[in-house]
Amino acid sequence: MRFILATSLLLTSVTLSAQQFGGNPPSLKWQQINTDTVRVIFPKGMSLQGERVANTVQLINRTTRSSIGNLQKKVDIVLQNQTMMSNGYVQLGPFRSEFYLTPPPSSFDLGSLNWVDQLSVHEYRHVLQNMNFRQGLSRVFSILGGQLGQAAATNIAVPDWFWEGDAVVMETALSPQGRGRLPGFFDGFRALALSNRKYAYMKIRNGSYVDFVPNHYPLGYLMATYGRTHYGNDFWKDVTTDAVRYRGLFYPLSHSLKKRTGKNVTAFYHSMLEEYQAYWKNYASRPDTTPAVPVTPASRTVTDYKYVYAAGNNEWLVLKDAYNKVPGIFKIKENGESELVVRPGLAFDDYFSYSNGRITWAAARFHPRWSWKDLSVIRVHDIHTGQTRTVTGWGKFFSPDISPDGRQIVAVVVTPAMEYSLQLINAETGKPEKQLPNPENWYYTYPKFDIARNQVISGVRNHRGEMALAQISLQDGSVALLTNWSYKAIGIPTLKGDTVFFAAGYKDVNDLYAITLRDRQQYEVTDRGNSVSQAALSPAGDSLVFSEFTDRGYHLYKAATRLKKVNVDQLTQSKWLQPAFAEGGNILDRVPADSLPVKKYAQLTRPFNFHSWVPSFNDPEYGIALLGENILNTTSTSIGYTYNNNEGSSDIYGRFTFGGWFPYLSIGADYNINRYGFDQNRNKVYWNEATGYIGFSIPLNFSSGLYSRSLSLGSNFNLRHRYLSSKYANNDLQFLSNTLIFSNQRLKGLQNIYTHFGQYLAAQYNRTTGGLFAEQLYLRFDQYLPGIWQNHSIVLQAAYQQRDKSFYYSFSDNFVYARGYNKPLYTSIYKLGANYHFPIAYPDWGFAQILYFKRIRANVFYDYSQSTYAINHSRARYSSTGGELYFDTRIGNALPFSFGVRVSHLLDNDPVDNAKQRVDFIVPIQQLFNY
Repeated sequence: MRFILATSLLLTSVTLSAQQFGGNPPSLKWQQINTDTVRVIFPKGMSLQGERVANTVQLINRTTRSSIGNLQKKVDIVLQNQTMMSNGYVQLGPFRSEFYLTPPPSSFDLGSLNWVDQLSVHEYRHVLQNMNFRQGLSRVFSILGGQLGQAAATNIAVPDWFWEGDAVVMETALSPQGRGRLPGFFDGFRALALSNRKYAYMKIRNGSYVDFVPNHYPLGYLMATYGRTHYGNDFWKDVTTDAVRYRGLFYPLSHSLKKRTGKNVTAFYHSMLEEYQAYWKNYASRPDTTPAVPVTPASRTVTDYKYVYAAGNNEWLVLKDAYNKVPGIFKIKENGESELVVRPGLAFDDYFSYSNGRITWAAARFHPRWSWKDLSVIRVHDIHTGQTRTVTGWGKFFSPDISPDGRQIVAVVVTPAMEYSLQLINAETGKPEKQLPNPENWYYTYPKFDIARNQVISGVRNHRGEMALAQISLQDGSVALLTNWSYKAIGIPTLKGDTVFFAAGYKDVNDLYAITLRDRQQYEVTDRGNSVSQAALSPAGDSLVFSEFTDRGYHLYKAATRLKKVNVDQLTQSKWLQPAFAEGGNILDRVPADSLPVKKYAQLTRPFNFHSWVPSFNDPEYGIALLGENILNTTSTSIGYTYNNNEGSSDIYGRFTFGGWFPYLSIGADYNINRYGFDQNRNKVYWNEATGYIGFSIPLNFSSGLYSRSLSLGSNFNLRHRYLSSKYANNDLQFLSNTLIFSNQRLKGLQNIYTHFGQYLAAQYNRTTGGLFAEQLYLRFDQYLPGIWQNHSIVLQAAYQQRDKSFYYSFSDNFVYARGYNKPLYTSIYKLGANYHFPIAYPDWGFAQILYFKRIRANVFYDYSQSTYAINHSRARYSSTGGELYFDTRIGNALPFSFGVRVSHLLDNDPVDNAKQRVDFIVPIQQLFNY
């Protein structure tokens, strides 16, 4: 069990690193800052950001190691400035980190710190973790399996919540903010506490299809902070050292916790929860909290209602996102009934804005070839006509707002150089009318038109990460601050007459506040037990509807408009939201501004960069490979051995792919031992063969709207020499292998088993161009349709394969045969299949921290297939029906894994053994390696 999980997690890192293979165009020139601690690699023109990262991580490396360890290893950090995603990661295999430099639009989720600073602090903590976890048995794994061997061992030993929780602790300890000081970061756990839901540790670790479960970031922060508070600053260094050394072979981290605290990991989790729940419940039980009544009905399905706007008398527009449906903008009536208006589709931020019958949002667009080059367009939906149109061309737009007259749009614009601005756009032509000056390069969030004053209201972040609410003149771009700068996060503003309403984290939760533009008087509007995100005012202004987080997601509540005078600068948070860690406090103001030498970084630096030995299990093939990959992820190398259990053959190979140009270019060689096939007389023929190939492939992405679309085209030219037995003459083959794969998948909800509408098409044509004649055509088409109920799916399948009649050579067989039958002999074959998938139960149950069952589902199928053998003009039919039972689980609280059992009833005779029933266990081992 442990070995399977180890190798599974090992390959997990491989697929993670391959997600953006060859993602940047060759026109992007790279530079580097190279020190003894870190090499920062960045596009030309980003040297200021590169210097800041290098100086920050060197300071962290020198001064903040006491709680993690002193082992050293240099790391490469790549800055990506073409994407609109806000993220970062550290990986082993190869050891590197990537920062996605576009800041997040919402300050409630990740905070308002300078994004480069926050990434540097958080991600470099992961670097230090990986450096210092190479000890004991984990070090042995790294010697035997390379960097991915270490990743396998340490990911088993140390749960994901510690990796992220410890990093969030450091971003809080080393900065003036961090997620540990954001009230909204704890909304999920607080909601569970207020509804008296106490989930088991395994459920918190593995999540659920039916209940809201906070993810491993807040879980990890609470666990890590609780441990530090009660057992000292170095507590987790000692615990994780025990774990990665496997002192206590099974459940090593839990074993160390038990040894050091008397509590295993489950008891430790419940002790942490008991302490924090007391804080949350006491705060919510205060007698003067704002009374409110629910607007949206209670639901068995977790559903978020976000971004609420008044849309008539007791009607509101809101983004509704349920576990069983694709998110959409709905009109909500006072009785809670909802009516779909439009589904925005793919976006980098799910925010939308509304004004006077018009909805606007920024929709995601993707460069067809360069996967790092993310873009967006602004779309407008008219609720009166029901028409949706794309207003702008492709750009990098966030958080658009449309004026009441529908003539102008204001949006946040981000450039690859990380320059931020507000842009006024003509809503009819899509042309920019004005770009407001921004000499301080403040980051704007959720701008809102104030047409009466020819202004825009927006939350702004300065370069330190402080926030303020600001008025920006549409005439000249001048700015007047409505609040003082602070590290308290500010959300979406709402205007009503002379008053701006906005959510902010001034106290223990995000509440609603207001400020009057005339005299700058500040008010508290709500005082709730959990966070409020945004409000819509009634036409008279005497009541408001707001979105508040609950144990079933964000729900709408209605309350009377109550304005209580406050000075927001004097509001305070409870002590638990003001943690003081032993690292010494904010270091960001102490980062030196050293000017560091900048040099060119060649795209093909260290093109092979071998880092790991990796096993593979893809029945019927099993193997091991030495993997290599350069730091910019434009080259991929593998040298390995594969054994085919069906044939008893062995393959020794070497392969190299370059992804830095428009097509991927590949070259490789194989030596295959003990292959076999059949001649025209059905005699088995054995041979060895040597193959060299060169080829190309073009992966394309056409995703937009509600659909994820991809097209991949490729062709390989192969030279193959066969070494046959003396009965047959040795011969050479030259052949082309051409492939086309197209996928079109509508977005789906979390609970949906498959998309409700989609297509998958695969085609492969192999034909010799010299030497022996051989030919093979393979086609497959899958059609996805909705079932009777929301989480049911119909999948219709068709497949066809034809080969030449000479039988001089057999190409690889990709055909999926009728279920229950053995492989027949044929020259052509087709198959039609129908599947009906549906869920049975959601157990949310597991045992021994080994296996956790999230869903049980079934499939009823019917297959019809017919083959033709042209040599003797025979035909055969293969039809079957039956059922499949699947278990969607997680192994070791870490790895999603589905397995099942199939019972096939054969309606025709199997020519091999005349069976009528067949039971197969479905254990797709390779999915462990493709997560």
